Amino acid sequence: HLLPITNTLSPLYMMTFKLPTTPVSFRRHSVAVVMMSLVLMGFSSIPAGWAFSLSTTTKTDTNSQRARHVVSPLSMISSLPTNINKVGIASDDFLKEYFHSDIDDFNVPPSLSILRRSLAQLCSGSDIRGQFVPTPASAKGARSMSALAHAMGQTTLPPLTPFSAHCLGYAFATMVLEQREQVTGGHRSNINSKNDDDETITICIGRDPREHGVVLADAFARGAAEVPNVKVVYTGIATTPALFEFCRSSLCDGGVMVTASHLPGDRNGFKFFSKHAGGGFNKAQIHQMIGIAQEHSQVWFDRGALPSTSGTNGVFCSEVVNWMPIYEEKLQQALWKQVNSNENVDHTLPLEGLKIVLNAGNGSGGFFRQVLEDLGANVDGSLHTTPDSSFPNGIPNPEYDEMIQETVSACEDAHADLGILLDTDADRCGMVAPRTYQRLENGTIRPTGYEPLNRNRLIALMGVIYSQQSPGCAIVTDSVTSTGLSKFLEQDLGLKHVRFLRGYANVISKAQTLNEQHLMNAEVAIETSGHCAVKENGFLDDGTFTAVKVLGLLAQERRKASHEESTSSSPVPPKSLLDLISSLQELDEVMEFRLEVLDGGLESMIGLFDFVALEIDALCEVQKGWKVDHDNLEGIRVETDPDGGFFLLRKSLHDPVMCLQVEANSRESAKQSVIDPLLGLFQSQPRIAQTLDLSALELYSLGKN
Repeated sequence: HLLPITNTLSPLYMMTFKLPTTPVSFRRHSVAVVMMSLVLMGFSSIPAGWAFSLSTTTKTDTNSQRARHVVSPLSMISSLPTNINKVGIASDDFLKEYFHSDIDDFNVPPSLSILRRSLAQLCSGSDIRGQFVPTPASAKGARSMSALAHAMGQTTLPPLTPFSAHCLGYAFATMVLEQREQVTGGHRSNINSKNDDDETITICIGRDPREHGVVLADAFARGAAEVPNVKVVYTGIATTPALFEFCRSSLCDGGVMVTASHLPGDRNGFKFFSKHAGGGFNKAQIHQMIGIAQEHSQVWFDRGALPSTSGTNGVFCSEVVNWMPIYEEKLQQALWKQVNSNENVDHTLPLEGLKIVLNAGNGSGGFFRQVLEDLGANVDGSLHTTPDSSFPNGIPNPEYDEMIQETVSACEDAHADLGILLDTDADRCGMVAPRTYQRLENGTIRPTGYEPLNRNRLIALMGVIYSQQSPGCAIVTDSVTSTGLSKFLEQDLGLKHVRFLRGYANVISKAQTLNEQHLMNAEVAIETSGHCAVKENGFLDDGTFTAVKVLGLLAQERRKASHEESTSSSPVPPKSLLDLISSLQELDEVMEFRLEVLDGGLESMIGLFDFVALEIDALCEVQKGWKVDHDNLEGIRVETDPDGGFFLLRKSLHDPVMCLQVEANSRESAKQSVIDPLLGLFQSQPRIAQTLDLSALELYSLGKN
């Protein structure tokens, strides 16, 4: 149908159209060619039949929020005018109508639309995270893409598939290669030569013990290897900080950790590092990578088949490497430095005489036991240091009460000086410490009264360390830290406290910005969750390095006690780490409520949150004792008590949940000053009551939880 029309065009009006490869889109673009050809040929008006079609088949695309039009190519051809000698100019209105029509690149087949959209949904700040969805057995031959898309469509959470991992691997390798060339000023003229060592980059992949981590690592590696001049190596079970260290030590150009951290066992994800981009990927780089991955998914969709995989049998790579000993040595050197700061180097083992319990939760952090033992610590009471994909004791999370209590019991049995808890990929930690040391009748000194050393306490202890190491520096924290912590850091230690947003990437970025702009000397970026990054370690988020700093302080305090004992006639009990933060004001009632959206949708939660926050803001005008904290930068924070009581309502970073943090002097105070007023507000608003699960607040108000 096109040839008779396009042949009549004057050369002056010849145009080139890029047609898509999918049949449906090809037909639609063919219509575009017909219409634009006629416009350029000079028809001054559109036949009535066409105008009727355009005006009566308008529909709305919910993604682009604009009108779309569907036109029948055959009806247009049949109504072509015969007087083609008439010449005119197309009106602006008509051209505007064309460029806002249904004839564009948004109209892709449903399977491809799901594949592309799901990639975008995997973005979680500076990470990739989703629910693992295996490639269905029915995904073979011509049905491969549609079967995969159907399986992905059954999940309520963003699906992470081997195909997604493959496309992300291709995108990451592409970006690291380009970053290397930007830094070195290289050119990609020889990019198709895989044997050119000068052009080759190395990408290292590690994973946590999750079983489907093997499948995702394999798919990611295969995608990365599609990019010319990319070598992929596999290091097996590793930690997230180790992958960063491998890049920093020039062992590789890019590092990828397959992990979902503390999230449930059906989740997984990726964390990314680049030697040439200064460390971990930021949110903007994640979006850029997703865009490249989406384009690559189109390539495979056009092929009509899924990429090859190794299943659970292994990981495709050029070489299997064991670089963890290099990282272990870095940690040992850091501890030597911490213990011997401002002193002559003491070559005795720095942890000799200390009993340490390590609880790695069967995650990737079990290697740290050997590090501690090599430095002289007694680690006989340690727990779950062997990686196990089934996580028989639950997914390791230093904030979980079960993991904390298990560590407390182990410390009591071992008479430990410190307990260390690591999460799955060891980039986060918590601790358990004795409240005091007692001297027994036989003269020996034994620790007793173990308590958690986490959240505000851990931040306060890091403040103690850096008040000695870098007086007057700044500590950047997330938004849920207590009022008492601010007073301790600023008034007791003389530091600056910057309360910022939730999310480890956010606090790290804020600390780096403060330093780059010479506004403050930010030494520490730390969350109450146990994510901690320090300037001296390149702001690498590292639970084991945090433990090294605390162990260094513990060893220094033990040396002081030994010196005092040498000048005393009787044994001198050493100070507990908790003694060093004894002036930290802590409220008795600290609770976090997770208020789920009833339909399980992230969009529902996001849409509702702003409404809820505005209602709370309005209630502050009349509710006695309530005052909005206008310095707060996340969610809405309300001061409820002059002694430091407050509540903070914010959106969850990963789930369709609103998180309510409450701190008060007592349970009764929390009920009367926070929970009951909030319940009254929420229950009086149908939009809130019908969308948000309020059962946790209702049970608390009734004294049942």
